[in-house]
Amino acid sequence: MLLASGLAGALAAGSGWVIASRPDGRLRVTVLNTGSSPAVLIRAGDGSTVLVDGGPSPTQLLAALGRVLPPASANLDMVVVTGGEPAAVKGLEGLPGHYAVGTVVTPIDLTPGANTIVMALETAGANILEAGAGAWSFGGASWRCLGFIALATRRAMCALSVDDPTGRLLVLGDTGTADQENLCAIYGSALAADLVVTPPGGAISLVLLATARPRELAVPLVQGAPAAPAPPGYPVDRTGTDGDLNYTGGSTGLQQGT
Repeated sequence: MLLASGLAGALAAGSGWVIASRPDGRLRVTVLNTGSSPAVLIRAGDGSTVLVDGGPSPTQLLAALGRVLPPASANLDMVVVTGGEPAAVKGLEGLPGHYAVGTVVTPIDLTPGANTIVMALETAGANILEAGAGAWSFGGASWRCLGFIALATRRAMCALSVDDPTGRLLVLGDTGTADQENLCAIYGSALAADLVVTPPGGAISLVLLATARPRELAVPLVQGAPAAPAPPGYPVDRTGTDGDLNYTGGSTGLQQGT
């Protein structure tokens, strides 16, 4: 496990790229419509770009990135992998040759297939780092992989929290509801967020909602599978009906809109 200071230093060394539009100091989040598992594009306040997971399809991921990034963009400063299952990482196979990646942050004990994808990114020039327990600073925000051992697979996974002066984000990856309750027991108030990106389909624990207290939920929908019922009292956006979901930080936190 790496110390947070080591992670921050390596990221700083490889973070010379920004997307073409001018940075405005606000956190911007796009939940990409890749047809299945989450792929979330984050633009930090300084313009740095971070991709969280990649969905199941290289073709769909590249198409989604092409929709939301400026035409001249060919760089991602950081890629964060929350787990190693194919539905979350296979889309990353399409990045080499299309996008230069600065750093890939992963949990420990990835699946063999995920390791192969990460090694391909390393061969293409990315730094590969295992996430430690602490937070790291990048792009004007505080980032933290909230690690846990998945009950179903016994593999290391993480939920990603991002916190800056304009918003707080929690990406749950493919975390099941029982795992979400374990996260609450381990991390408590560290899960607090304006926006929670749910697992595919939208299943979310009431304990997680009470702990994170989000204003909105973003749900990546799985093609051909029904969505979980929306919890009462929470605005819910779904990629299956709304396409790519955009949220922008501000004085009152992350809210829907560009």
